[in-house]
Amino acid sequence: MKRALIISGVVAAAVGVTAISVQAKGMGPRGPMPMPMEFSELDLDGDGQVTREEMQAQGEKRFSDADTNGDGFLSQDEMKAQMLKQMEARFDKFGARMMERKDTDGDGQLSLEEMRPNEKRQDKMFGRFDTDGDGVISEAEFNAAKEKMAEHRGKGKWGKRQGQAEN
Repeated sequence: MKRALIISGVVAAAVGVTAISVQAKGMGPRGPMPMPMEFSELDLDGDGQVTREEMQAQGEKRFSDADTNGDGFLSQDEMKAQMLKQMEARFDKFGARMMERKDTDGDGQLSLEEMRPNEKRQDKMFGRFDTDGDGVISEAEFNAAKEKMAEHRGKGKWGKRQGQAEN
């Protein structure tokens, strides 16, 4: 029993620290993602600094929150539920920001006109795909743009790939 608790604690700490370090890099399983927590959630004692112990405690808390049946292990269903909960919270924030920014008539709904980017932005977006400027997007241009976006998602804040050592 004691061994199981120790192993569970080590796994919880590893999962927490790994999740936090991945979030700190802004990377999710499929590319960039916003950090889902605020600094204040990590700074448990409110001293303006985050220690390893605070990060570990937050990781353990997140593990415990996800372990809904309290057995010290995460099932696939528990992990899925936790991920969906986190995604829902992110989408709620994103939706609220979008509504605030785009609901120009203040009716609490977004029309097609409010959602549509302005003409200058549309031209810029189309131009990213239409690299030869002929007014149409070929399959090759489309695939090249997708590849460029995927490459961009793999880059860190200063333009180097995540995890790539500096020369």
